[in-house]
Amino acid sequence: MKNFAKNPIFLLLAVLTFFLIVVLLVGNESLFLFINQGLANQYLDFIVLYIFIPLFVLMGVIPGILFVFKKDISGFFTLFSGGFCYIVGNLIKLIFKTPRPYTVLSNVRVIGPWHMSQFSFPSTTTMFAFGLAIAFFIEKKDKLSSFFLALAFLVGFTVIYTGFHFPEDVVFGAFLSLLFVYLLKKLKGKLFNEKSLRS
Repeated sequence: MKNFAKNPIFLLLAVLTFFLIVVLLVGNESLFLFINQGLANQYLDFIVLYIFIPLFVLMGVIPGILFVFKKDISGFFTLFSGGFCYIVGNLIKLIFKTPRPYTVLSNVRVIGPWHMSQFSFPSTTTMFAFGLAIAFFIEKKDKLSSFFLALAFLVGFTVIYTGFHFPEDVVFGAFLSLLFVYLLKKLKGKLFNEKSLRS
């Protein structure tokens, strides 16, 4: 039980499972309307647009700096994981073809710079954020990586609040990123073990 609690993958899985249960109990559309309209105010608009989104950009910049200037392989793994999750997420969208909230619901507030692609499920912005954050957290396990993970959850909230995604798009996007990063980490471990055995 102690090993379970110490494993970041299992802890994150437990948190995401909790959010999935909330979505199922409250209802996907009801929770969306509460976040998108019920919480709407000018102060939160400002925080989302001018604080959360710029911080989200840093999630990609910092690992890039680590890789380019410090030759830190964890920076490359983080960027690769984020990009991989984003690309696969876009392919999954073409399978499900779920419409955006503003095409099926009335009076949806749509604000912010998010890409207005045709389909909603899963949230590729969320997948990119969690792909970066989970990979960075697994590699570093420090305060900055913990901050990135918290920021990934804020990104998930932001894409709902700004009207671009339903809660289930975000929750399943995070689940998928967790799965993909876990598999990529396993693959990375095998590749580096094989290289070390050969040398």
